[in-house]
Amino acid sequence: MKILAIRPAPPGTGRTVAHFDLQLTDDIRMFGMKLVQAEDGRFLTYAPSSHGARAATFSTPLNDTITRAACAAFREGFASDRTSR
Repeated sequence: MKILAIRPAPPGTGRTVAHFDLQLTDDIRMFGMKLVQAEDGRFLTYAPSSHGARAATFSTPLNDTITRAACAAFREGFASDRTSR
């Protein structure tokens, strides 16, 4: 599993911090995932939706793994953005 790309969320998207693309396995890629910061400070990830309905769900352990990878990729991208200025 790896994060293919991660982009900061545009202003006005509520608690969404970033959107990212995920390669779950060699055969499965998910685009338009969301990294969201909950009111209690925790980070959560959500699969994209289609016409307001869930397009995919993940088990809690897999979702936790995806969230950790997305947070690491976001922090890494943010750190490299700050050092390149």
